[in-house]
Amino acid sequence: MIWHPELEKRWSSFPEHQQILMICNELNRAGNLQSDPKEYKNALERALELMDFTIDDPRSKTRLREFLRARQLVAGLYLDVEPHQTKTLQKTLIQLSPAAWKMMQGMEV
Repeated sequence: MIWHPELEKRWSSFPEHQQILMICNELNRAGNLQSDPKEYKNALERALELMDFTIDDPRSKTRLREFLRARQLVAGLYLDVEPHQTKTLQKTLIQLSPAAWKMMQGMEV
C-alpha cells in the first residue's frame, strides 16, 4: 500500500532532520498504538515508506548503512507477532542528525 503518494515527489526537498523527524513521528504513533494491532502495523508501514524515500534520496548516501539498518529493525517490528515499543529506535534515528537532536532537546537549530 502507498500511504504518501504526493509526498514521495517532494521528499528530497525536505532537510534531512525533517525527514528523520517525520519517520520518528510514525514510529511514535506505532509505539502509542500497541493496543491496536492494525493501526500499529499501519504506522510501521508508513514509517517504512518514509524510510524508503529517505534511502532513495541521494543526500542520504553518507548515512545509507544506518538508514538501511534502521529499516531492517522496523521491518522486524512489523513482522513480529507482538507489538513493541519504538522509543529506542526513535532516539537512535534522531541522533543521526544534529539538527533533529537539537530540536528534540528544545535547542535552537
